[in-house]
Amino acid sequence: MIRELLEIFLFRLFYHIFEIIPLSIGLIFARIIGSLNLWILKIRVKVVIKHLHEAFPEKFDKDIKRIAKETFINFSKYAVEFCWFSSKSIEEKNKYVSICGFENINLALSYGKGLILLTGHFGNWELAGQIIAQYTNKLYAVAKKQRNPYFNNFINNIRTSNKVHIIPQKYAFRGIVKAIKNNNIVLILGDQNAGKNGIFVNFFGKPASTYPGTAKIALKFGCPIIFSACLKQTNRRSHLFFEKPIFLKRKESLDIDVKNYTQELTFLLEKWIRRYPSQWCWLHKRWKTKKNNMQKFLQRVDSF
Repeated sequence: MIRELLEIFLFRLFYHIFEIIPLSIGLIFARIIGSLNLWILKIRVKVVIKHLHEAFPEKFDKDIKRIAKETFINFSKYAVEFCWFSSKSIEEKNKYVSICGFENINLALSYGKGLILLTGHFGNWELAGQIIAQYTNKLYAVAKKQRNPYFNNFINNIRTSNKVHIIPQKYAFRGIVKAIKNNNIVLILGDQNAGKNGIFVNFFGKPASTYPGTAKIALKFGCPIIFSACLKQTNRRSHLFFEKPIFLKRKESLDIDVKNYTQELTFLLEKWIRRYPSQWCWLHKRWKTKKNNMQKFLQRVDSF
């Protein structure tokens, strides 16, 4: 209890400081914090460098270290931007974020089958969600419950104040289907480790347990999928883009189609990460679930 209260006190203090100071000053602090984290979070830095070496075996050590440094700085900037932008109007956000392809959102919704907006722990997904929600009032996002209940409530209150509708992860499938049937937009982070609930697809040359829900829902309900991300272009400016809608079609059995489309969507995310590697969260435990361990687990289940 005391630890949780201390955590939320420090976070709220951090949040309100960066909410009121000029963004340019906040981003200077973000660069300093990101750089310091390279020395403070040495174990985390090793994880990031390991993942980068595995994903980009062709790159030199100096390039890997540069990307790692930029990653820590970028995610410090995203944190500061979350604090600064969350209380700002859509007009104020538009001064710093250029938008391309929003007509694809309107096109996808014109079919009346809802829309899955696919992204990842890539760029500033929280800012992207706020902008889309404020423009449409139709955005739903699946939110994982945080360990600290005070932090969980504070973050979700910020999201809802920006017109983001929250779907608790516990009720994700039911909530997504309901939102889709009402022709709403569902934001899904497609790069989360799915553990024993996932299927294995190739991600940067390694098998990664991936949730099949995006492909399965799109196939079953006929809703289009749009890939989107909000990426930093300069220190203070970002670019939010929306690709053209993707419509999945049945080709073989449902299981095979879900597997193949999940792989295609994962490759799509990988393509963008390869272009902007320092804007993906390499700290993320994407490959935590091992394929051999999963096979052993399933064998034990089948033996009962």
